[in-house]
Amino acid sequence: MIQTMDIKVLRNKEGILSGLIIPMEQLAEAKASLKEGSELYSIINDLLNDQKTSGIKRESLLAGGRTVFEVEKETQVITDKLYADAFEKGLSMYYKDGRTTAPTEFIRANPDGSEDLVSFDTTKREYTLLKKLVPKGQGHWSYLTTP
Repeated sequence: MIQTMDIKVLRNKEGILSGLIIPMEQLAEAKASLKEGSELYSIINDLLNDQKTSGIKRESLLAGGRTVFEVEKETQVITDKLYADAFEKGLSMYYKDGRTTAPTEFIRANPDGSEDLVSFDTTKREYTLLKKLVPKGQGHWSYLTTP
């Protein structure tokens, strides 16, 4: 028997499609109907893997008696404070993510919420701007820069 999916279509005031809501229980079914390797397939696959990992993190106890999830939350609070303090002082912070492809590349998170791709020269101990990634207020850490 073919089961219909419980997808909700979201439209803005002008009636233009603005999003879809797919219940988590039906994501595997949605993934199976997509072309493997497509962007949406990859997104749904990542969501399903995150869901499995999240369950393990919430249940797995570490030696100190806390779960992986609890430790990750505490670490995020500490990291947010470090970044917010640096931004408040006008300092940029550096990190890596999927946009950095070489060992010398970093993302520079700026106090205005923008981000740049930079390269670090270890001999000169200086960063070189490779390209601007996102404008003011749109970077990953920008939620720490807005009052």
